[in-house]
Amino acid sequence: MRYEVAIAGRTLRVDVDAAGRFTVDGVAVPAEVSETVRGRQWYVRVSGRSHEVTLLTHEPGRLSIDGVEVAAEAVDERSLAASRGTRQHASGRHELRAPMPGLLRAVHVKEGDVVERDAPLVTLEAMKMENELRAPARARVVKLSASAGSKVEGGAVLVVLAEVE
Repeated sequence: MRYEVAIAGRTLRVDVDAAGRFTVDGVAVPAEVSETVRGRQWYVRVSGRSHEVTLLTHEPGRLSIDGVEVAAEAVDERSLAASRGTRQHASGRHELRAPMPGLLRAVHVKEGDVVERDAPLVTLEAMKMENELRAPARARVVKLSASAGSKVEGGAVLVVLAEVE
């Protein structure tokens, strides 16, 4: 899995393979991660040095690393692809596109609905994984381009939204 990680003002590309090996910006890094509090705290050993990492807040992302608070954000490749698949126009119009080809499993909205930011719009199944595409802002559903059960191509417009106040 690939992540884009921003920590203390620096952005890195972090890859973790199925065997748990890490590369940071293309360079192999000896690392081990041990979760001590589920979803909240980890001991991380990087290049022989141990660190205690604690998640302080999600929004905005704040970590405590060895007792020092830092701003941090990590986005996995699927979320990144989905967000890059969203086109926003100056008018507040958003086009949500399929990040990859797949089967549209579910459509959670109908045209005319007003949805809140992060509300689920559609669920796309690709490579036996379900990806839920969410609203990037509070908006009205202007157009649905596909229905549940249809196959879609990568990059296809699935939902058009218009921001509302």
